[in-house]
Amino acid sequence: MSWEKVGKSLVGLLVVAATAAVLYAALREDDNLEARLTYAHLTYPGQFNERISQANELLKYERLHARISDISAGGLDHGQVDRLVDLAQAPYLQLFARPFEAGLVDHRTGLLIELTNHRQVPVKAVTIRLPAKGLVQVRDDAGNDTLVQASTSSVEIPAIEPAGTSKVWVYFDADYSQIRQGGIGIRYADGTADIQVYREVVGLPAWVARYSRELIGLLAVLALAVLALGYQATTRRPNTRPLQ
Repeated sequence: MSWEKVGKSLVGLLVVAATAAVLYAALREDDNLEARLTYAHLTYPGQFNERISQANELLKYERLHARISDISAGGLDHGQVDRLVDLAQAPYLQLFARPFEAGLVDHRTGLLIELTNHRQVPVKAVTIRLPAKGLVQVRDDAGNDTLVQASTSSVEIPAIEPAGTSKVWVYFDADYSQIRQGGIGIRYADGTADIQVYREVVGLPAWVARYSRELIGLLAVLALAVLALGYQATTRRPNTRPLQ
C-alpha cells in the first residue's frame, strides 16, 4: 500500500469517526437519572475556632458561678446562682450540642450530589447510599430545604419530577481520602443513576479543567492539521526534468 493510500485512509477514518460522534451526540436520548458528584476539602477560619475556645472558657460553671455570686453580693443563695448559671449556659450548650462539640472543624469533607431527571416521567423512590455517616441537607426543585438532624449513611428522596433537579449536601466527620475511596450508590424505583464524579482542583489542573473543551477543540484542530499536512506530503510528487 502506498503512502498516498495510507493518507487517504486516515483522513477518511477521521471524517467517519467525527461524523459518528456528532450523530451520536445529536440523536442520543438521555432517559435516565444523572448524578453529578463533587467532593471538596472544607476549611474554616482559625479565628472561628479560637473564639469557640474563648467562649467555652468564659462559660465554664466555676467561672460563671463566681461572677454571678460577686455581682449579687450575697443576695442570692447557692440554688439561685446555679439556676442563673444554667440559663447562661443553655444557648451555648444548644448551639454546640452533638455533633458540633468542637464547632465546624470536625466536618471537613464535603460532598455535593446534583441529581437531574432526564426522563419524561417522575423518578420515584430515590435512595442514596453514602460511604459513611454524615450531616445531610436536601434541596428539591422548588428550592425547599430538608435538614436531617442526625448523621446518616443513606438519603431518601420520594420523587424528582421530569426535567427536575435535586441537590444533596453531605458533611462528613471523616478523612477526605476515606470518603473518596468508600464509593457511593444511587438507585431509584426503575434502575440506577448514571454517576459522574468531580473534585475540586487548584493550579494547573484547575486551569486545564476549566478550559477542557477549548483544549480538546485545539487538539482536534491540530490533529486535523497534521493529517492534512501528512496527506499533502504523501500526494506531492517530485518534479523531474528530462536530462538534456
